[in-house]
Amino acid sequence: MKNTGCSLLLALLLCGCAASPAVVPFHYDNGPDYVREGLYRIVDDRGRMGYADESGRVVIAPRFAFALPFEGGKAKVTDTGQRKEVPGSGGEHWYWESDAWYFIDTTGRKTDDPQARDATPRP
Repeated sequence: MKNTGCSLLLALLLCGCAASPAVVPFHYDNGPDYVREGLYRIVDDRGRMGYADESGRVVIAPRFAFALPFEGGKAKVTDTGQRKEVPGSGGEHWYWESDAWYFIDTTGRKTDDPQARDATPRP
């Protein structure tokens, strides 16, 4: 009976691990991210960002330090940087600071767009 209990506990633990999602929607504005151009931002367990479609299928695997929503068929992303608090917001609002922004298309390919170099999007 002792072995059966241990086996049952192990099975429940393994099922619980398998059921946990590898990625979740990016939390924005007190809820899941908004769908823009058929895609929304997702985050993996390491904090890397990517994109999923409206059915939840991962379209661009999480690999970015931060990613902005798609607009006009492209999204501004970065592989580096850090989260910064908006001064005077009491920690409620923040932005991502990076010197290495670039644009990707809806397949995740880097595009050659000089506008991406205008530095950090500011609040």
